[in-house]
Amino acid sequence: MPRFATFLFLVLALGAAPILAQSFNVDFGPADAVPPATYGAAGQAGVWNGFLGLHGTTEVNLVAIDGLPTSVSMTQIGGFENLTADDPATSGADAALLDDYLVTYDAVLESCLFFDGLEAGEYEVLIYAWMPLAPTVMGYTSVDQEIGFPHYEVGGPWAGQHQQLVTYSRHTATVGADGNLDMHSGIVPGASPLLGAALNGVQIRRISLFADGFESGDLSAWSSAVP
Repeated sequence: MPRFATFLFLVLALGAAPILAQSFNVDFGPADAVPPATYGAAGQAGVWNGFLGLHGTTEVNLVAIDGLPTSVSMTQIGGFENLTADDPATSGADAALLDDYLVTYDAVLESCLFFDGLEAGEYEVLIYAWMPLAPTVMGYTSVDQEIGFPHYEVGGPWAGQHQQLVTYSRHTATVGADGNLDMHSGIVPGASPLLGAALNGVQIRRISLFADGFESGDLSAWSSAVP
């Protein structure tokens, strides 16, 4: 096998473990009602953390999708209730994720998640903001560390599978040396606060291989460096 090919194989094999250890699935609801580890929703399959996640609480030692505990913590501010609703449109693992949720009724104070202890790098973030029994009630999602700080409106009838901007929004964020990743689901500007806004869960997936800047899919620097 050529030297670069051998090097690349070892890099990918060794790099997979850190990525899995920095990827998380979180479902807001009872700990015994989470989706199975075989369920990926719109993202990556793996072990799901189940938290009520009520306002002012911090969850420590989150379990990564590979099932191993980490030093990553998560604090939730703004979502004061955790509700469960049996939406007849959803079933199975989809229902386990979507039929329980945090909710905020404050036009200013969103349901905000503050993750701490992540390794620096690029991350994909999926925010599930779908209101069971009232799917046309939109959520307004964002991630602080996403370039340009875009906001997305999420909601709409369940179509039998996850659809972007119907059940979830997709974000790409850069975590710095502080290890922080912050995300939000709130009420769409101008909408009635009485209807609330939902936050069912989130998926965080590290998409860079190394903290030194090498990204998955960009191997030019390796090929020039390795004979």
